[in-house]
Amino acid sequence: MKSLFQSLFILVFVFIGQYAIAQPQDTLTTEQLLQRKGPAYSALIRPSRYLAFDVNHLLGGFQRYRFFIGDEIHFKARDEKYREEVYDVTDSTFSVLMANQVMNRDEPVTFRVDEVQKIYLHRRIPFITAAGTLFPIAGGVYLLADVINNRGFYTNTLPVVGTLVLSGLLFHVISNPHIRINKNHRLKVLRTY
Repeated sequence: MKSLFQSLFILVFVFIGQYAIAQPQDTLTTEQLLQRKGPAYSALIRPSRYLAFDVNHLLGGFQRYRFFIGDEIHFKARDEKYREEVYDVTDSTFSVLMANQVMNRDEPVTFRVDEVQKIYLHRRIPFITAAGTLFPIAGGVYLLADVINNRGFYTNTLPVVGTLVLSGLLFHVISNPHIRINKNHRLKVLRTY
């Protein structure tokens, strides 16, 4: 029995050892590694233009958001909202790809930088972004559980539910601000070198 166990162990060890041998792989160049990381890193390879959104917050101070070619931008221009990928950036304009239903293909649409009225940011802030979604749900579940358990609606649960819902809405606004373009918040075109 001991001999059978040892031979099974050796057999399994040999099969596993066959797949443990490292396979030779081609190494990637610096350009390929930067392109794989995303648009912001691929802009380091060659000089290019990008959109810079400078925001001077009342409480947070100065912040710059960068939108490179290939990044998604969510903005309002010409009294319509757009959420598209930046296709091209020139000295005073930028283009996004939009679907043309008639031709069944994507076509670039160009906007002047001064046409943009608002920029919608989507920031991932740890715990705050998640709380913006979970707190209103928790308030609704708490209210529903109280109504089911007590077979009626009691006003003593309203402060708790209201606090959860309002704090969730506040966290959602903090994570997803809508910033109007004005003298403190400017959208401009910059260039990498």
